Amino acid sequence: MGKQRARSQEELNQRYEDILTAASELFMENNYEDLSLTNIAKSLGLSRPALYSYFQSKEALFLELSKNEYLAITQELSKKFTHEIGVKEFCVQLMEIFLSRPLFVKLLALHQSVMETKVGFEHMKEFKTATVPFFRRMFAVCRQEFPNANETEIAQFIAQINVLLPTVNTYHTIPAEQVQVMEELKIFGDNPLKTTLDFYSETLEQLAQKLV
Repeated sequence: MGKQRARSQEELNQRYEDILTAASELFMENNYEDLSLTNIAKSLGLSRPALYSYFQSKEALFLELSKNEYLAITQELSKKFTHEIGVKEFCVQLMEIFLSRPLFVKLLALHQSVMETKVGFEHMKEFKTATVPFFRRMFAVCRQEFPNANETEIAQFIAQINVLLPTVNTYHTIPAEQVQVMEELKIFGDNPLKTTLDFYSETLEQLAQKLV
């Protein structure tokens, strides 16, 4: 038997959180394409119509997960970066924050190709509006770290980070067998493939040199 309908506001809020938690757990174990609202509802003992009353599409649900990740990282940025620490360390710590949230990294790979293009303009705009605090905080910490850079240079650096982040999950999840073959064939020269942290933090460091 499915769960009874939530009645109080507290129950509604808890059900909402339960849906997000179930969706995130299933997503970390499965491909996005293999998930459906029916799968998620079933994992919670809910009917699909009950879940539909909270989220009208899978894309809307996963955009909500993504929004929450953006806001959580915004808080981490505020706590982590309180003073200038040097370009190299700044880039390493920034990537450590992103990599510490694998759900965020995996969700980013889907944004433009799947989620944002399918929810409609108004919903997409709402999502973009909700994530503005993240970009403002990014701007603030970059301005703190690069006091000699102008606003245009900082904005360009953040835009470059925004383009790079959706590729992190692909790099991070390259199968070991593929890594072995690439290294045997020396596709990228004699050096072994760098860790995700090293590769992306070094890439950010190169981009940040323009701001120093």
